Amino acid sequence: MTIASYEGVSATSLGLPATAAIPEAKGHLPVQVFTTRPPISSRLKQHFATKVESIVMLSLLSPGTTGLADGVRCHEILVMAVGLKSEDLPVDVLEHIASLRSSGIIFACIHPSKGETVCTMGLRRALPTRPGHQQEYGMHLGQTQTISQTALQVTGSTMDDLWDSLGAQIILGTIDGNDLDQRIARRERISGLLDQESKLARDHGRAKSTQDRNTIYAKLHKVRNELEKLQTE
Repeated sequence: MTIASYEGVSATSLGLPATAAIPEAKGHLPVQVFTTRPPISSRLKQHFATKVESIVMLSLLSPGTTGLADGVRCHEILVMAVGLKSEDLPVDVLEHIASLRSSGIIFACIHPSKGETVCTMGLRRALPTRPGHQQEYGMHLGQTQTISQTALQVTGSTMDDLWDSLGAQIILGTIDGNDLDQRIARRERISGLLDQESKLARDHGRAKSTQDRNTIYAKLHKVRNELEKLQTE
């Protein structure tokens, strides 16, 4: 069987089981599939038309194709190649595609960069939500890599384990999917604090009065203390 691929990226090139590969004849999905139902905004439709070259299903990871037990939160994972016309990654396009499926989707975004074809992996993940509140989601993109560097590892004993591990592989660069939501939140908090630290340091250098400098320094000291604590945990 010839398996589906796009620009050299396929289930097996990613390190996924051959049993989970989509046949070439069934892999290609017309872009119009995602722009007709449900109705979408003219802006999003334009992004599909101007930014997306091709959409190809590469792999369907499930208990039957991986040998893992079914999960409580995750029952199957679709791995999809999204060929892009430029280096710009249309997050709104990926979010829309992911919203059309109740199961997880891993995106392999294939795009040009500095004269070569590269891949940026991504996924949409449910955010921790209190009972009774509407479920919200966050779109995450990994590090851009060459085609030959791009790989995923099937690990864990259940589909829930696999979904968390794939999220960790893409977002954090590790196969360990334990406590993933908390680790993502910690990383994002550190990123936000680093931005605050940079801004406060600039403001401190520009402050014209001793009172302003002292006020800003107090804020800067607080941010640096929290950063140090988070970075050493």
